[in-house]
Amino acid sequence: MTTFNHTLSHKIAIFGTLTLTVALLVTGCKKSPEKIDLSSTHTSEAETMAATTKASEETTVAKTESVETTVAESAPSASSKNISTKINTYSSGKVSIAYPSVINLSDTEKTAALDALLKKNALSVLDAWNIQETEDSLSISCQVLSADRNRITVVYTGTYTAKKAAYPTNVMYSNTVDVANVSDIGFDHFADPYTMAGYVLSEDCTFYQVEESLKAQLMNVKNDTSLETYTQMFTNADFPLEGDFPESFSYENQGVIYFSIPVPHALGDYAIVMFAPDSK
Repeated sequence: MTTFNHTLSHKIAIFGTLTLTVALLVTGCKKSPEKIDLSSTHTSEAETMAATTKASEETTVAKTESVETTVAESAPSASSKNISTKINTYSSGKVSIAYPSVINLSDTEKTAALDALLKKNALSVLDAWNIQETEDSLSISCQVLSADRNRITVVYTGTYTAKKAAYPTNVMYSNTVDVANVSDIGFDHFADPYTMAGYVLSEDCTFYQVEESLKAQLMNVKNDTSLETYTQMFTNADFPLEGDFPESFSYENQGVIYFSIPVPHALGDYAIVMFAPDSK
C-alpha cells in the first residue's frame, strides 16, 4: 500500500512538472511580437511619392515651357519675314515715275543697294527711250506685288507720249529683285523661253485681264510672230538691261507666271500672257 501511494505520488509530481512545462511553452509561443513602428515607413513613402509627383510635374512644366519657347523663337514675325516699302516719285518737266524703296531692313548697306537698283531700273526708260523731259510726256505708276526677304516684285504701268506724237503709247515693264544677292531676276528664272514661245503660239495661250471683245483678236495677232522671234524676245526679256530696252517683261505672282508681248496699238500696245504650271 505504501509502495503504491509512493508510486502514485511520484507519477503525479511528474505529470505536474510536465503540465507546467507545457504551459510555459505555450505561454512562450503566444507571446505578442514587438510592435513595429510603421510611421516612419509611411512618412518616407508619402514623401517619396510627393517628391516623385512634384518632380514629374516640374519636368512636365519645363518641357511645356521649352516647347513654347522653341515655337515662339522659330515662328517668324511679320516684321522679320516681310519687307515694307514706300513709294517715291521722280518728277521732272513732263515726266513722273513712281518707284519703291525699302524701309525696314536692319542691314543699311543692303537697303541702300536695293534702293539704288530699284530706282535705276524704274528710271531706265528715260535713257532707253531718249526722253526729253520738257517735251515728251511720261507718266508711270508702280505696284509692289510682293516684298519679303527673298524677292521684291514690282510692276510699272503708264503712258508715254513723244513730242508731236498723235497718241500716247501704253507702257508696261516689271522688275523682280533677288534681295539676298541684290540682283535682278529674269525670264529664264521663271520659265524656259523656247517653251513659253510655243505656249504663246498654241491654242492654250491665256491672256490676263483682257476684255472678251479683244480675246479673239489677240489670239489671231499673237500668231503673226514666229517661234524663233518669241524665243529670242523672252531670252532678252527683263532687267538687267543689255542693249535695247526689252520688248517683254515677266514676273511671278502666287505661282502663276505673267509676261508681256507687244501687240498693235489698237489692241493696247501690249498684252499680258499668263501661265499656270500646275494647270498644264
